[in-house]
Amino acid sequence: MRPSSEILTAARRDLSNLVAIPSVSARGEGLETCAQSVEKLLSSAGFKTEQHAGDVGPFVVGEIGDGPFTLIIYNHYDVQPEEPIDLWTAKPFDLVERDGRLYGRGAADDKGEFVSRLAGWRAFRAEHTKPLPYKIIWIVEGEEEIGSPSLNRFLEKRFPNTRADLCWWEFGEVDKTGRPIILMGFKGILAVELQCQTARADLHSSLGAIFDNPLWRLAAAVSSLRDASGRILIEGFYDDVFVPDARSSRLAAWPPFALEDLQEETGGRKLLSGIDGSTFYEHLNFEPCLNVNGFHGGYGGEGAKTVLPCCGTAKLDFRLAPGQEPVKIAELLRRHLDHNGFDDIGLTILDAEVLGVRSSPSHPIVELGANLLEKWFDRPAIIQPSSAASGLAHPFVHKFGATLFGAGLTHHGAMLHSPDENILVEHFENMIGFSAEFFEALCDHSAVHSEGIMDA
Repeated sequence: MRPSSEILTAARRDLSNLVAIPSVSARGEGLETCAQSVEKLLSSAGFKTEQHAGDVGPFVVGEIGDGPFTLIIYNHYDVQPEEPIDLWTAKPFDLVERDGRLYGRGAADDKGEFVSRLAGWRAFRAEHTKPLPYKIIWIVEGEEEIGSPSLNRFLEKRFPNTRADLCWWEFGEVDKTGRPIILMGFKGILAVELQCQTARADLHSSLGAIFDNPLWRLAAAVSSLRDASGRILIEGFYDDVFVPDARSSRLAAWPPFALEDLQEETGGRKLLSGIDGSTFYEHLNFEPCLNVNGFHGGYGGEGAKTVLPCCGTAKLDFRLAPGQEPVKIAELLRRHLDHNGFDDIGLTILDAEVLGVRSSPSHPIVELGANLLEKWFDRPAIIQPSSAASGLAHPFVHKFGATLFGAGLTHHGAMLHSPDENILVEHFENMIGFSAEFFEALCDHSAVHSEGIMDA
């Protein structure tokens, strides 16, 4: 089902119009305007649409079809701030084509993903005019880039008893060789700040002979949390980690790319103890980790200042495996600090909303999608058990019962959240074609599913 030139031209126009709206949720800018545009696009494509207020930006919902199979499509229309503007080659909110790429804020994350699916839907409906034999619930939000603060409450209120079979997540990846990657899960996240104060004000550094230093206290506390292999030393930390299923374990045991390639792409050199070419991919998929995001305190200006700081902070984040509750991990962290002589160190939770999720890669739709991606990208699809990053997918998996399916066009050089964000025109058009055939294939799957229900 090769999309027509009219479909491709309309998709390019839609993407250009959406990119032109600076829907920056961090500033609360352009969100209502962009939501109206998204709703108009869904409505014109045949969806019954509605808007619901969020804490910052509206939610747009489109629904169509009926049947025993329910597909949820999740996207977002908000984008990251465009700064620093001087590092963009062209204006950030103008969609510009250069050397086979489309540049602009939101071109990849996530307006390009949304538009490619919508264009695929149009191509599918141009050939399939009968009533849809399955249900689609399309949710497009405007708060993803600030942590989706009202997504959970919105889903509970608007879809209290909804069950779904599949959640087509907001994005998927394409590696540097052009292989599409299907993401089956995400890690959770806990972000905290540690604080230590040892005096009313900064002191002369000579007093370090008798008074403790808050930065030493913080350094000692942080170093007690992890060993050289990255193993987290908080008692009870690993108790609730879900064991991966057999197929996920097999997929993670065979890295689809070399560790050396990752090091070359990132510039990362110093590996944790025990990490090598045979273990790194399993750790990326399954292992929790602890990061020190920054130490703050004392003097950091030019030259020397001999000072004993009065206070300091350290910001940390934990990437958590499915089964680990962020709030519980924060409680275990507090207990660890108290039991190890750091009861004077304060603890503030900055983010504890996102739980880890991981769906089974053995779902028949995942296999179906992998085959179609291989057809359109001309390379075998990689099924990755879990992204190493975090995403707020848990309500769709835990509450709706949906299998996660992260397939999209975001290539590894897309410069997400950075100047010159971009997508490849080839990938954009491939995803339109894939989406059209994916919607069509779900009709056949739904027919078989319905027959099975009737036979039962």
